[in-house]
Amino acid sequence: MGLFSVAQPNGMNRLLLLLLLSFSLHSSGLFAQQKLRLVATVRDAATGKPIPGASLFIAETGTGARADTAGVVNLVHEPGTLTVYISSVGYFRDRQLTTLDANNKRVEYRLRPRATDLDEVDVRAIREDKNIKSVQMGQIQLRMPDLKRMPVVLGEPDIIKALSLQAGVTTAGEGAGGFNVRGGRADQNLVLLDGAPLFNTSHLLGFYTNVNSDLVQDVSLNKGAFSAQYGGRASSLLLMSTRTGNTDGWRFSGGLSPVSARVVADGPISKKLTLLVGGRIAFPNYLLQAFPAPSVKNSRAFFYDGNIKLAYTPDEKNKLSLSLYQSGDNFRFPGDTLYGWQSLVASGRWSYLIRPSLQLNVTALYSGYNLNVDGVTPGLTFRFSSFIQQREAKIDLFYTPTQRLKFQVGTNAILYRIQTGEVNPTGQNSSINPQRTRPEQGRELGLYANADWEPTPNLTISAGLRYSAFAYLGPRTVYTYADAVPISPETRQDSLLYGAGQTVQTYGGLEPRLALRWQLAKATALKASLGRTRQYVNLVSNTTAITPLDFWKLSDRYVPPQIADQLSVGVFQNLRDNAFEISVETYYKRMQNQLEYRYGANLILNPALETALVPAAGRAYGVEFSVSKNAGRLTGQVNYTYARSLIAVQTPFDELRINGGRYYPAYIDRPHTLNAQLRWALPHNWTFTTNFVYYTGVPATYPDGQYQYNGEIVQDYSQRNADRIPDYHRLDVAFSKDTRLSKSQQRYGIWTLGIYNLYAHKNPYSIYFVRANQRTEAYRLSVFGTLIPSIAYSFYF
Repeated sequence: MGLFSVAQPNGMNRLLLLLLLSFSLHSSGLFAQQKLRLVATVRDAATGKPIPGASLFIAETGTGARADTAGVVNLVHEPGTLTVYISSVGYFRDRQLTTLDANNKRVEYRLRPRATDLDEVDVRAIREDKNIKSVQMGQIQLRMPDLKRMPVVLGEPDIIKALSLQAGVTTAGEGAGGFNVRGGRADQNLVLLDGAPLFNTSHLLGFYTNVNSDLVQDVSLNKGAFSAQYGGRASSLLLMSTRTGNTDGWRFSGGLSPVSARVVADGPISKKLTLLVGGRIAFPNYLLQAFPAPSVKNSRAFFYDGNIKLAYTPDEKNKLSLSLYQSGDNFRFPGDTLYGWQSLVASGRWSYLIRPSLQLNVTALYSGYNLNVDGVTPGLTFRFSSFIQQREAKIDLFYTPTQRLKFQVGTNAILYRIQTGEVNPTGQNSSINPQRTRPEQGRELGLYANADWEPTPNLTISAGLRYSAFAYLGPRTVYTYADAVPISPETRQDSLLYGAGQTVQTYGGLEPRLALRWQLAKATALKASLGRTRQYVNLVSNTTAITPLDFWKLSDRYVPPQIADQLSVGVFQNLRDNAFEISVETYYKRMQNQLEYRYGANLILNPALETALVPAAGRAYGVEFSVSKNAGRLTGQVNYTYARSLIAVQTPFDELRINGGRYYPAYIDRPHTLNAQLRWALPHNWTFTTNFVYYTGVPATYPDGQYQYNGEIVQDYSQRNADRIPDYHRLDVAFSKDTRLSKSQQRYGIWTLGIYNLYAHKNPYSIYFVRANQRTEAYRLSVFGTLIPSIAYSFYF
């Protein structure tokens, strides 16, 4: 054998080689450097507030990450001295040397604000290139300070009004409660305040959002498929998080507008406990009396809301928080009816950092909404009331083994209790008879798992699966009806009695979620998402907008849960170092088990509500175009949306079909929507802001004939939603003055002077018909038929 020949290994040699290889691999793992987690908090050097979306970049390895909504960044890295660059929009970039070892895993960085960015105003994602780097699509984030400068009704900052200027988000009109997302109804939006649902989102019948923007740190609206962590609504997810109290000292802020006053205070109670408290109260009656129309002049209104948040951090691994919210409204139209509604929300959370890559959240919450309608006509005095209550407990576990791989699993349990209606006489001489429907109860359980994986820098996959199960519970009386005929009081055959806690009906199913991001170039990304959601609570209403007489109802034997499937695809392009953002998104949504109402349906205090309902299928599709300019003194955004929302009542019974069973426009269908926003930073800290809004009028049902019945002329309405109210458009302008000389100044004010509906266009809210003098006359109702000037002041110290 040659000197360099190698003998073939025998059995013993093979065993020795395997042992040697195993020891080599094992020893390399032993002697390799252990990776540690760097947990960094980024704060404003002037105010001490956390900076959401701040960037951290490590020069040695080229890795980086973004801060969450609390300004916290988590990075996994090998021990050593790191050169860390910290940056954020509106702040000077900073460079720090950080030693990462077993005893130094938590650090705090502070960024100095740029005084030249005082007038930067935008309503967009916090991160400059988030539309390219994030796997989420159809997501809108608001910068809360910018709301103070927007031209709105009577100068009151408003979250939902700001969202309605974005592509794919509409409302039923001025003075209408709720909002609609991509063809979904108002009750299909899951609105969470510190994790707890809000069943009502407006004050003054829809003129204002019922959450004080001064208390809110982060607002995020997801229009497409969202994380499997959330469920229970068929259309969208709106997350609102309140601020935590300042740890460095007490701060105060507030504001005054023509209709309301607000004040907020936050600061430390001790080194580990902080408090945030705020309230808002309205006084619009003197302004209502100034309107010439008697229907407005003789109305009376009032609202209030308040928040309290306690945050306790006993050590680095544990965080506890308690958030409380309460609001109330009273509104009286001219005549004999007083409306009142109240919300009460509480949520508590315990967060435990098990280890740097593993975190546990345990949450308990309560949300209640009550409605009261008081009739004050002499001899007919009464109180009508309804309510919905939700109690929920949930557990979430977050595991982040690497920066490119994140897992999340969790479960939740919900108990619903609903009173659809109850009326009682008030006063001694009322002739109203008491009447009530039996309260409803239901139980919902959910399990989910979600994973975010970035196999390459240009590809991100987010996949999740949720399972939800619902049980409709007794006590309940369930009516049975004859087969092969429409359900009606006349076809009722028998009734079934269920005792307290007995299961009357169950539903459930899987809800898959998938999102993909493929970065085609440095500033170009293609995204797609697909998701299914189920909804077991329904808002019963036969009007185009949320009204005080609407009530909530659970799914039961005759009302199956709403199911929505949505597919969306989008292309995102940034130009000139993220100064310009361009996006095109298209979507298709299919909806099952929508609630529609029979002609002449009786909804209030109906013990057999199923006899007034008909099943319907819905579909919505559209294309959203958006162009934003985010840099320079002149910034703004233009959105155009072409969208359709259609519904069809397809039943084997001819007499129940609406429009012959064909698809027809839903009451929220608006084919064309155009929103334009312009913000111009003027010298001396002045800012000019203007909004232009145009959208197609909502569908309406007009009479197309008349006939005579018992000697009376009766209008004939044959096709539902076959007509439309005239198109809506308006122009708003505002000037705002920031009194700061530098952004580090802590005591300052912001004055805002605005004009809503500058050219006084009389946008119709509805058109109704009255027969008089043997003629049928059409009348147009406008909520605001003129321009509305306003002045508002916000202060901070």
